Amino acid sequence: MFARIAGTVMLSAIVFVVVSLLVGLGVLWATEGVFRGALIGVICGTAAAFTVDAVGIAVGRRSSDENERSRR
Repeated sequence: MFARIAGTVMLSAIVFVVVSLLVGLGVLWATEGVFRGALIGVICGTAAAFTVDAVGIAVGRRSSDENERSRR
């Protein structure tokens, strides 16, 4: 249980950093605005991290439901 939570947190952090950098650099390249690129990058990174976390929870919940069914 602890390993699954730690894995999800690490994956969310990695996704946050990667998406923030890629989107921030893309906006910076397109608009030449440092503040705008950083702000949009952080917003998109946060949204991506929440999405990865939600998918991880949904998959974990689904697999635990299947395990309970197989035990019966």
